[in-house]
Amino acid sequence: MRPFRNVLGWPELAGMGLLGAWAVWSLSSMLRSDWGLSPGLPYLLAPVALIVGVGFGSWCRAHAPSMGFIVALGSVTIILLLGVLLTGGPAKQPLEYANANAALAVQVVALCGLALATQPRSRHPAVSAVLALGVLTVVLNRSVAGTSLVLPLTLVIGLVVWLRPERRLWTAIAVATSAVAATVSAAVVVQAAEAPHFPGWADRAFDSARERLWQDAAALWRESPFLGSGPGSFAKTSALTADPDTMSAHSAVLQVGAETGWVGVGFMVLVALGGLVWAARGHAPEAIIAVAAWTALLVHSQVDHLLDFGSVVVAAGIVIGWAGASRSPRLAASSEQFDVTQSESPFTR
Repeated sequence: MRPFRNVLGWPELAGMGLLGAWAVWSLSSMLRSDWGLSPGLPYLLAPVALIVGVGFGSWCRAHAPSMGFIVALGSVTIILLLGVLLTGGPAKQPLEYANANAALAVQVVALCGLALATQPRSRHPAVSAVLALGVLTVVLNRSVAGTSLVLPLTLVIGLVVWLRPERRLWTAIAVATSAVAATVSAAVVVQAAEAPHFPGWADRAFDSARERLWQDAAALWRESPFLGSGPGSFAKTSALTADPDTMSAHSAVLQVGAETGWVGVGFMVLVALGGLVWAARGHAPEAIIAVAAWTALLVHSQVDHLLDFGSVVVAAGIVIGWAGASRSPRLAASSEQFDVTQSESPFTR
């Protein structure tokens, strides 16, 4: 349990304080609205899920070199794969939503990448096989966004494992790229929602229901831009929410903005940045992979409803918790099991 020895340092307290403040704001929004407490539960549970994931990720980093971790990772991946193969219709198991399954599998792929950065080379074939199954799971869920994000993530993992970048400069570049990607994706979605009609790219990528959902969320956000209309207000006001598949705005920034206003969006941005900082403080190879995985979730969540799936949030927390824990000198030293020495890579000079 050594990773938890200093679990209450100032970074941990700051992170928990931020998540707690967001939860308190969400609770206050629930209490002042007329929609009840039940619709706001995702706002309260998501911070808890993230904290649990980060804590468990720290524990996983300490046990990463064990063969048992590879077996556990493979078991989770097989469950996700079988859920897709054995389920007919669009509501794929285990989460009963294909895009959420894909988002979860993307984080599993990232965990495979982190394992590759810590496992001895003799175990790389086994971990790589699990990673390939994870990518296959994303593809079989027919999630366009998930597939578009898991492919560059896999490329990042391959480059990190091959080049073994050790300099902090590469972590900084990864964080900057992530911040730009997340900001641009959110801004583009808001702009598309505010337009009278979907722009060409959005019209080709999404159906008419998504257009209506985004426009309804944008309209609700305009009614109370600073404080929002309260958690659950979108489901009560959009004409399409009679269908369970369209009860949310299918966009994190629009959902949070419509229901908790710019204050809620501000908290979401701070949590997104906090996740990047948490991952970036780790050992460079693991930090880069975790930043890429966190970015994938941030971007994907702008065009789908994912953050109300606790397992997806926990998995993302595990990834950034793992990377953050690798900052420990003892844990970072375990990465020397990797058979590529620093002198063999131009990125370590």
